[in-house]
Parts: sequence; C-alpha cells; structure tokens
Amino acid sequence: VGGQLDISIPGVEYNTGSLGHALGICAGFAFASKLDGRKNQSIALIGDAECDEGAIWEAILFAAEHKLDNLICIVDRNRLSVMKIIESEVVFGDFEKKMSLFDWDCKEIDGHNYHDIFSALEYSKNSKKPLMLLANTIKGKGVSFMENITKWHHSVPTAKEVKLAKKELQL
Repeated sequence: VGGQLDISIPGVEYNTGSLGHALGICAGFAFASKLDGRKNQSIALIGDAECDEGAIWEAILFAAEHKLDNLICIVDRNRLSVMKIIESEVVFGDFEKKMSLFDWDCKEIDGHNYHDIFSALEYSKNSKKPLMLLANTIKGKGVSFMENITKWHHSVPTAKEVKLAKKELQL
C-alpha cells in the first residue's frame, strides 16, 4: 500500500495520522459494532515501527479486555522505519507468545502472498480472540534498487527510476 489511506475509498473509514492511532481507532469501531450487534470486522494495517508506540499496546489490552474477536491487526513487518532498520528482537522477540499472553490470536504470514493473506482473513471468522497477523514483507519488493533500502520509505523516485521500476515489475 503506497501513501496514506483516503476516506473517499469505499470501506476506508479513517485516514491515519500520527503513528500508533490506527489500532485504537479500529478497536473502537470493533467495540461499537459489538455493542450494536453488527457482524462487521475492523481491520487495522500498521507498520512494524509503530509497535514501539504506547497507544498500540493500550489498544491491544483494550481489545483483549473487550474480547474483540471482530478486530484484525495486520502488521507490515518489513523491518524498516523512516530512519533505520528495526531491531526486531526488541519489540518482536517471540511476538506470537507475547500476543498469546495478551489474549490475542497471532499468525505469521507472507505479506506478498495473497493466498496466505486471504486464508488468514478467513481463519479470523472462527477465532474467538482479536487477531494479529504478522505479514512479513520486503520494502520495495521486485525493484532491485528499492528492495530493503531505508530511503525508499519516504523518497520519491525520479522519472527514470519510475521507468526502471515499471520495467522490473513488468508493468
């Protein structure tokens, strides 16, 4: 997903702003759906760098306390932030065990594999807990000069780079 979400797109209910807010807002939507007796699922897509934010952990606790089995959090786990490579052991060391202790279901998936993603979303329909999906990805996948390069978290490619990227992606 490139850029920021746009609420003019059907199904997008909220444009995110500062890091760490999306999961709490989705937890609020999930909670409201339960109170209203609706069967909606709320899905938050966050970056792995956001997992350093306290608001994320508050939302994780809130979702567990209120048994929000209609909440899914997909973590884009590309191990890069705007400024640096993320030391995954600090936040993610045995993340599945950590989420289990917080009474969440947690699955690791290939974030580039549609089958993995859709299977996990289907699995969520039978889960009795909030679901955290760790989507392992490679930033810039398929573009040789962008793969796993921190600067492409925020840089704008030149026209020449766009042409090369399209060629490499066979677009």
